[in-house]
Amino acid sequence: SSWLSTKTMSSYIPMKGNTNHDTSNFASWDERQLGAYLRTKGLGAYEPVLIQHKITGQLAPHLTDADLHDLGIECVGDRLRFKLALKELSRAHRFHKRVESLWAGQEQLFFSQCERNCFTCGGMCPVDPSTYKLTTNHLKVKRVQPVRCGPIPLCCFGVRYTNNNIDLSKVDDVDVTGIPAPCLQRVCCFAGGIDRIDVESRFEKDGKIALTLPEGQGEYVSNLILNQVEESQRMERS
Repeated sequence: SSWLSTKTMSSYIPMKGNTNHDTSNFASWDERQLGAYLRTKGLGAYEPVLIQHKITGQLAPHLTDADLHDLGIECVGDRLRFKLALKELSRAHRFHKRVESLWAGQEQLFFSQCERNCFTCGGMCPVDPSTYKLTTNHLKVKRVQPVRCGPIPLCCFGVRYTNNNIDLSKVDDVDVTGIPAPCLQRVCCFAGGIDRIDVESRFEKDGKIALTLPEGQGEYVSNLILNQVEESQRMERS
């Protein structure tokens, strides 16, 4: 039998000092880091056996009740406390994965610096670009909409903001379109083009939402979005 089964002292050993642990990457913890965390949960007596059997953060969620018994955790309450601690870790890990930023960017408003100077009165009336953030399950778009006179943005008259949180599992398609700069700007201002990414979803008000990025970024970002769309839809099916 395991050496732990012969211990008569209580297994509840609270950890002293700082009990803060970054659980966002617990899957990469080694056995000592996992043991230190479990010490904060009153399971410090089992830290040596975790090290002996090389139970890492990656392996810990797969432990069954029989595995815990084989490790020498004879007390039913301790086994329950162990499983509860692992469940809390897994929940925290899923939360961090959901909010983790995989990519962030901002709207390409103008083809060239000349155009920017023209529409912002030489920079005296600047306008903030819309911002984009891709997480595991969502594409977050903070849209900046300046007051317009027809097609002309009046940056000095203020802007309004809207936030859109797109569920990637509901996305139907992602397309990229390259938009070249006007000929005069290409010749006189050495302007580059703009890549527009259309994210289509039947759940969106207008059926799709557009992201405008500097030329050359569209294909890379669209592939990132498509990868997360496929992963989100796979997780929803399972």
